[in-house]
This record gives sequence, structure tokens and C-alpha cells, in this order.
Amino acid sequence: MVSIAFFAWLAKMVLVDKEIKFRRTPLDIPVLLFLFVAVLSAIFSVDRPSSIFGFYGRFSDGLIGLLSLGMLYFLITNNAGLRNEKLKTKSEKPQLKTKSEEEKTLEPPLLSVNGILKALMWSVFFVVLISYLSIFGVWEKINAFLGEKIQLPPIMLQRIFNPAAGSMEGLSLFLAPILILLTTSILIGGKRRFGNIVSWFLLLAVLFLLLLIDFTPAWIVVLVSLVLFIGFSLWKRFFRENVNRLLLPIFIIVLAGMFLFIDASKFQFLISPAGNLQLPKEQVLSQGQSWTIAFKSAVENIKSGFLGSGIGTFHYDFAKFKSAEFNQSPLWQVRFDRPGSNIAEILGTMGFLGIISYFLLVGLFLMMSWMFLNLKLKAQNEKPQPKTQNGNLPSTNYPLPLLMAFMALFIAQLVYYQNTVLAFFFWLILALSVVSWKSPNDTKTFSFKDFPELSLVFSVILIILGLSFLTGYFFAGRFYLADVNYKNAVMTGEIEKLEKAASLNPYQPHYKLVLSRAYLSRILAETQKSETQRDPVALSENAYLAITYAKNGQIGRIQVKGATEQSPNRVAAWETLGMVYRDIQGVAAGSLEWGIKAFEKAVVLEPTNPVLHTELGKLYLTSGDIERAKTEFSKAKELKPDYLDSSFQMVLAYEREGNSEEAISQMESLVASEPLNTEVLFQLGRLYFNSNRTDEAISQFERIISLMPNHSNAHYSLGVAYQRKGETAKAIAEFEKVLELNPGNQNVQARLDALKQK
Repeated sequence: MVSIAFFAWLAKMVLVDKEIKFRRTPLDIPVLLFLFVAVLSAIFSVDRPSSIFGFYGRFSDGLIGLLSLGMLYFLITNNAGLRNEKLKTKSEKPQLKTKSEEEKTLEPPLLSVNGILKALMWSVFFVVLISYLSIFGVWEKINAFLGEKIQLPPIMLQRIFNPAAGSMEGLSLFLAPILILLTTSILIGGKRRFGNIVSWFLLLAVLFLLLLIDFTPAWIVVLVSLVLFIGFSLWKRFFRENVNRLLLPIFIIVLAGMFLFIDASKFQFLISPAGNLQLPKEQVLSQGQSWTIAFKSAVENIKSGFLGSGIGTFHYDFAKFKSAEFNQSPLWQVRFDRPGSNIAEILGTMGFLGIISYFLLVGLFLMMSWMFLNLKLKAQNEKPQPKTQNGNLPSTNYPLPLLMAFMALFIAQLVYYQNTVLAFFFWLILALSVVSWKSPNDTKTFSFKDFPELSLVFSVILIILGLSFLTGYFFAGRFYLADVNYKNAVMTGEIEKLEKAASLNPYQPHYKLVLSRAYLSRILAETQKSETQRDPVALSENAYLAITYAKNGQIGRIQVKGATEQSPNRVAAWETLGMVYRDIQGVAAGSLEWGIKAFEKAVVLEPTNPVLHTELGKLYLTSGDIERAKTEFSKAKELKPDYLDSSFQMVLAYEREGNSEEAISQMESLVASEPLNTEVLFQLGRLYFNSNRTDEAISQFERIISLMPNHSNAHYSLGVAYQRKGETAKAIAEFEKVLELNPGNQNVQARLDALKQK
């Protein structure tokens, strides 16, 4: 949409006006500087697909989105203005003007700050309405009323559905600046009966919705913003004629302060006695982890210091620099692609140049806003501002509400990540604020009459730009169809649709990762079959395709870039490749060595992941390198002491090198910490049996059966133990139980027949 508007603006100047006009603002250079740093960051990124398009599923952190928002800023500052407030009455007659006076007269803008804000508030109204319908389950009732023939989209039936974010927490961070904008507009605005009624209604609806969501960062944004507003108002004595008007922000401050420490869910029974208003909570990375990871990323090397890891690559920063303490949290297996703070993300992904250029932009904006407000106050003191006849906000009263909304958005970036709506809101308010300054009209004009050559130059530029946009729309259409096929594949499990998605959008490594794992699932399903039913051709074909999409290869005449080649610094890509090689050892020669190399690369990219260290250790153990295997298992246990698999594999390593006493000792320690884990109990029984401690083995197997009566392996092992002791009748009973649980098992049947004959 921004590209269409930009092309239309340029086409109007080139084809209609026959001149190029550009309105310069004090923020043009800082905005361009920040965008330039973002471009450099993407060029030298550790993961260019994520930097260009954004991380898959998020997209708001990509370069394309940021450049579009920068373009939006220039579109608004060059095409929007303040509406002329002095309306002519019917009795007024137009005065004749000379040609020179007509040229000096500014035409009213097609876009006005007031009009854009009205559109924004209507948008907010529908966001709030839809959110209420979701929270109170109205969409579910409507869906039930419609019947089976007409069904609402499943996403609308979720209690957290809203048009502004993927969670209610994201919605609250959008509503907090809206609340600030509404509050300050009501206090600063003139006497508008209908307008005030609508604003008050929307303010109360937004405030109540914030209470229902009750997200601490949103209350922090509201509290800090309104405290700053009241402090500024008292300092400049905005409300010296009616100071009681400040009771509204004071009331909201008290409310925000209370709910910083009070859990609002405890009072939801007052609204819903059934208690069905509990909303799912979004899991957000903590501020401590976010800033630690961002700083480590920024100081990783010289390139990172200047430009970070690359815009849109926080997934890389998180994997590489998360602390070992994160493994003790309930979310230790989650790979976060976003931090808990947008400012931290800028530091980590765009480096110190990015954060400096961003603070330069914000700081210059605040300084210019401060200067303008001081000039406005000085002018008001010298000459009181007249009231408007149409009841709209006086034009000189826009800057303060917009400034406070901008401050709220900036504070929100400190305590929450940035999604598409918050990013759009930030750049929109920034542009509207600049327009509201009413700075001297510094417009640079290049007339084709004075420079005929410019007509040809800009006509060529217009053609090239149009063709570029059309090419972009073509690829955007393909990418959209790729996502449609991907969604259908996820819902139906059709691997052909996944292949279609990867074909339509070969630049997206996410599709190839999913494809590789899908073919791996086919391999595992084939290996579960008996040798007579197994298809060796299907096994080799699926193994080749799994490796191709994870690494590289050729399918037909097409050379496919696999996920590891396309995104060599994405840990999930190397983990997937390692899993493929690990599971096809019986199909492809040399896969063990390649699997080790893949997991070694994954460990470099995510050094604090105990799972990766354990999987690498397993492959070392398979290859016979017991010492390196023990080193990896020890590292995994050090990173996460309660990670059971690493401890279990360490026992197997001791058993493999013949140190059965140490293996039994460590397994007994595991049983002490996991007394109800049947797998741990079984392995201890197996170790006892292999060490000729048969009675102790029998005790362990019987303990397992008491916990899980249908544990086939425990019954079978118990039968073998009884057979060793010569207790044939007991052994027969156990094998018969195994055969009952696994009908047709030839091995068990043979043992049973032999025992009965004996």
C-alpha cells in the first residue's frame, strides 16, 4: 500500500504538476541515517533471508517492513497538513487577489492531521469492539448460531483474537499509547460536545480493556507517560485556570499504580461468576535476558559492534548468547525470535551504530517538540488563542497529545518487542507530530519548465520504479501462494503442498526445514516395518530428499539450496541436518561422520543447549569415541543438572567402556532422584542383570510392573531373569504376558515354546 501511494505521489508530480516538490523537515536526515544503517546491517547480516523478509512467522523485524514505514513517514510529511480552521460564512464574499497573492496562498491539504487521527480512532473503536467480542466468547456463540454450513475462521474463536496483535499483551501495548492520546486530547482540546462524548466513551472502553488484560508493561507505559504529562503541565501551568482537569490523569495514574501490584484476575468474578475470563498469557523473554543477549551480540566482534548481527536476526543472538541460567526456567526448550524490549533488539541486531542513530532520531524529535511547545506557550501568553468555530481541536493543540503518544510508544519499546501495528503506530505518530509543528514551509521545488531535462530523467525513474514495484508484487503473490500451500500442508499433512511452497518461495529456509523433517518422518515410518515389508528404494529416496532440503542437492533439473546453505547461521537448520544423518545410519554410508559435523556446528551456534550437547555425545558414543562423548554429556549436565537424558547417556558411556560399577552407581543415583521413572528403573535392572546381580534385577523389574502392569520390556526381562534362575514356571508366565501384549511376536513365541518343551 505504501509503494502504491509513493508511486502515485511521484506520478502526480511528474505527469500532472510537471515539477518535483519535496518538503524538508528537521528529521529527514536522522530518519534516512537510521534506514541507511538498517540497510548496511542487512547486507552484512548473519542470516540475510531473516534480515530482508523478517524471521518467519513474525516478519515485522525485516528490512522491507522498516523501509516501507520510512517511506510512509515521507509520504505523510509531504502530503499531509493542518486543516484551515477559519471557515468562511455565507455572508463573506471572496476578495479579489492578484496573481502573485494567489501563488502565495497555500491550498488546503488533501490529508489533514485531524482527518488521519479520526481514521485512527475509528480503527481503535473496531479493534476494541472485536476484542471485547472475543474475550466474552461472542464469536463462539455467533459461530454456533450460524451452523455447520457457514463457519467463522478458527482464529476468531480464540479468546485472545484481536486485529492489533497476536496476543492480548500485544494489544495492551497498543492501547496504552491510545489511552494517553485520548486523555491528553480531551484535556487539551476545546469544547466539543459530541467529540468529547465519543472520546470519553472510547477512553473508558480502552481503560476497561486494559484492566481485563492486566499486563504489567502496559501499566508501566501508562504510569510513566501520564506522570511526565502532569509534571510538564504543572511546570508550564497549562491548566492554571482549571487545575481540576488534571484529576483525570491522576485517577488513571492511581489505577495503573494499583494494578502494578494487584492481580486483576482476582476481581474477574465480579464480571463473570463462572470465571471463564482467564486469558492465555504470552510468554515474553525477560528484560534481563533480553539486554544481556543484546549486549553480548553487540560486542561479539568489530562488525557486530558497528552493525550488529543483522536486522531481524534476534533468533541467532538468542541461540548463541543466552545464559545457562535460562535452562532452569520452564521455557528452556523455547527458541525466542524476539526479545522483551525493542530497544534491546536494535542494539543486538543493528549494533551501536543502529542504537545511536535511533536515539539521535528520537532525541532530535523530542528536542524539536520541546522548542515548538515553548514557542507556542510564549505566543499564547502574548496573544490568547481564539476558539475554533467548528469545534475541532485547535491546530496548535495537536503537538502535545501527539508528543505524549510518542513518549508512550517509546517507553513501550523499552518494555516490549515491536510488532507490525506498534511499528506502524510509532512512525505514524512521528510523521503527524512533524506535520503539526507548522514549521516554515521549506519546500524544495524543481520545475520542469526551468529544467526540461528533469522531465526525461524523472519519467525514466518513474518507469523503472513502476516496473520494480510490479516485479515486487509478482514475487509477493508467489510468496503468498507459498504460505497458502504451507498452511494447507500443516493442516492436511500433504508433503506435496510443502514441496509446492518451497518451489513458489525458494528464498524461505523455513519451508525446507519442515520438508526435511517431513521426509525424515517417512524414513522412520519405513524403518519401523519388518524387513520383508520395508522398501529400500523408498528409504534411499526419502533419505536423499531429506538431506537435499536440509543441506543441498539436485531434484530433477533444479539445483536446490538447502536450509544450511541458505541460512548457515541458523541453528535449527544444522540441528535438522544432524537429526537426518543420525537416523539414516543404516541407509547411507558415512552418515555418522556427517551427523557429528552437523551437531558440532549446531553446538557452536547454540553453546548453552544441553539437548544439542547430548545428541552430539550420542553420536560420539556410537562412533566409539567414548571420551568425547563423556565430555559432551558432562557439559550437558553442567548446563542443566536436571536434564535426565544426559545423565542416562553418561551411564551408557561408562557401561560401554566396561566400568559397570560406576555405571550402576550413577544409575542408582538417578533412581533415587527419579523413583517413579520406569525407564530409569528398567535400565538399572538391566545393568544388575548384566552384572549377574539377578535378584536385584528381578526386584527392579517387579517394581516397574507394580507401577506399570503392561510394561512389555519389564515382563520380558523378568522372564529372562527367572529363566536364568531356573524358575521356569514363572518365566513361562511372564513370556505369556508379553505375548498377550504383543501378539505374533516370533522371538517371544520361540522362547515360550522352548521353555514349555523343557
